[in-house]
Amino acid sequence: MTLAQLGYFSRTHGTKGQLILKLSADFESDDVKALFIEVGGSKAPYFIQDIKNLGADLIVLLEDVDTIEKAKILLNKTVWIDSQYVMEEAEDDWIGFELIDKQHGSLGKVLSVSDTGSQVLWHFNIKGKEVILPMVEDFIESMDEREKKILYNAPEGLIDVYLEETEENQKKSGGKAKIN
Repeated sequence: MTLAQLGYFSRTHGTKGQLILKLSADFESDDVKALFIEVGGSKAPYFIQDIKNLGADLIVLLEDVDTIEKAKILLNKTVWIDSQYVMEEAEDDWIGFELIDKQHGSLGKVLSVSDTGSQVLWHFNIKGKEVILPMVEDFIESMDEREKKILYNAPEGLIDVYLEETEENQKKSGGKAKIN
């Protein structure tokens, strides 16, 4: 059996040992009977007693994890699943999409995509400087797949960090930084 990383347990929920599973991949939860949790360098199976949706996350109750104390032991542990249940998302599909930030305007086209396991990252090049932004649903205002445009609303200061570095470099070389 080949395992694929599914996410991690971010916190407990309730008083009966439930855990919040932060997902890094989509999967078919109805067919899954066990999750594998990295403990002591190996991946141990934990059988699922119950799973419920909680927005983008899941509330998971595992067999033999029936108290908050037992659940706390699993916090921040990487969760794995049989790879046959993971629904593959084609990361390359984002390449070439134009990202338009609500405050800064067009940031250009997505040049590459990477997956850290906990989130997908879009890579851009602005004035010779690599810019990396997270693909987070909360930041995406709208998406037009036909026109290949993404309206994005980055948290305040996230893009500015990259722009300030670019402006400093251009001041040294006598130029002026501007996105367009």
